[in-house]
Amino acid sequence: MPTLPSFLDAAASRHAARTALSMDGRVLTYAELDASANRIANSLIREGVRIGDRVALWMPKSLEAIASIWGILKAGAAYVPIDPSAPVTRLATIARDCKIRALVTAMDRANDLHDEFGASAPMRAVFYSGDGAGHVRGAPWSSLIWNDVEAESPESPPIRIDDDALALVQYTSGSSGAPKGVAISHRALVAQAEWTVTAMGLSSNDRIPGYTPLSSAMSTFEVFSAVLAAASVFPVAPRIAPFPAAVAKSWSDQRITVVYLVASVLQMMLSRGNLGALDFSALRTILIGGEHLPAQRLGELMRLFPHVRFMITYGRTEAKLRSLHEVKFPPAEIDTRTIGKTAADTRLLVLDEKENPVADGVIGELWIAGPGLMLGYYRLPEMTAEFMHTVRLSPNDSVLACRTGDLVRRRPDGTIELVGRADEQLKVRGYRVELAEIETVLCRHPAVQTAIVIGVPDLEIGNRLKAVVVLKNGSAVDEQTLRSHCAAELPSYMVPEAIEFRASLPLMSNGKVDRRSLRESA
Repeated sequence: MPTLPSFLDAAASRHAARTALSMDGRVLTYAELDASANRIANSLIREGVRIGDRVALWMPKSLEAIASIWGILKAGAAYVPIDPSAPVTRLATIARDCKIRALVTAMDRANDLHDEFGASAPMRAVFYSGDGAGHVRGAPWSSLIWNDVEAESPESPPIRIDDDALALVQYTSGSSGAPKGVAISHRALVAQAEWTVTAMGLSSNDRIPGYTPLSSAMSTFEVFSAVLAAASVFPVAPRIAPFPAAVAKSWSDQRITVVYLVASVLQMMLSRGNLGALDFSALRTILIGGEHLPAQRLGELMRLFPHVRFMITYGRTEAKLRSLHEVKFPPAEIDTRTIGKTAADTRLLVLDEKENPVADGVIGELWIAGPGLMLGYYRLPEMTAEFMHTVRLSPNDSVLACRTGDLVRRRPDGTIELVGRADEQLKVRGYRVELAEIETVLCRHPAVQTAIVIGVPDLEIGNRLKAVVVLKNGSAVDEQTLRSHCAAELPSYMVPEAIEFRASLPLMSNGKVDRRSLRESA
């Protein structure tokens, strides 16, 4: 099986002059992207990065950020994307957890790194995009700016990578109160990209927007599937990303053909993007993933773009599969919850609590088996064994599978319907959020005795976060102070929008907090 760098090597060889990336008036052809990735790889190797090392990426989306992903992979290392909105304390937690060897970031973050890490940094080198070498002198790590990287050789380094080698460590919200890293191999990402390109018919004629943050699991579509197809990607500049009308106008001007967005972003575009006034005649496919899109809102989109194919996708960070379910007009609510077709070598299992298959129509938990499975949770072998292990389906059928936490049922026609979750995990703006992690951060404040976080359903963003807090006797703190406390440790989408103070929390007869009561009163 090929490895990810072979995708870029092939695209640069066959489509050298074709646009690979275009953003803010800057363009990189496939030949230029390949040369830039090689320079980054050679620079990383010169700084001591070896096969299997981890290199973190903590910066807004840019051509340099995307080229860095390819450079990291060509050096034989794995990339660790960190939400650019996350505070430096979260970067430090992740950096120490996976012992990053190098970091790629923006120049304006240099002072934050000094203040947070001091002399105890795990990384040996930091690569800064932008100018200003004088701002990084005296750091306890090697400091390199983009001019240093550009001086390296544009030739591909002689690195041999196994297809089971680590390619990506994707950190997600953790139920234990800290983010957890999902370790993903070249094999899993290659399998995902190959199936996606084939199933969707992606080609070098396609033009794809790069809206999804690189820290999101969905970004592998625009990074890897696009390059495998030699398509052109138009990353959305951070300066216009918060403005739906500006983003939609840029997509119209760029003659975008395939869009892949989380449901909350599509709803935002529908409400505030002025879509009906723009020319989207080049658009052929809209993929919807990450969270549920109500059928009524999907119907509005379908009426607006009657010439476009609409597909619901399903995937998990732990199992790099993508399913596709094409929705016809008018959409039914059941269509928006359908887990569609997958690759032939991928199995979707519906199991009960004892890991036995359930009958059609009976609700069970979805497990996934196939080449897209993660290697495991990074440095968490016990958690890995709990969520991914061999399942015995019959005396003659055993398979390595990963549980998803999603409750589903198989319909008589063989398709699978998504019903809900088996835990407290939910989606906010397309991101997975474990409420326990936010609660842990809140309880670290000296004035807080206990805290519960709930999700308040919201049609536009999926859920809005609300915290219910009980303070220690004699303590006082206001809502804004607690929000600032959370913002110092969590990415912006995990900071509660509202905080309610109570003298006590409602309890059920078994002594546990009555979360349902809190949700009903929200």
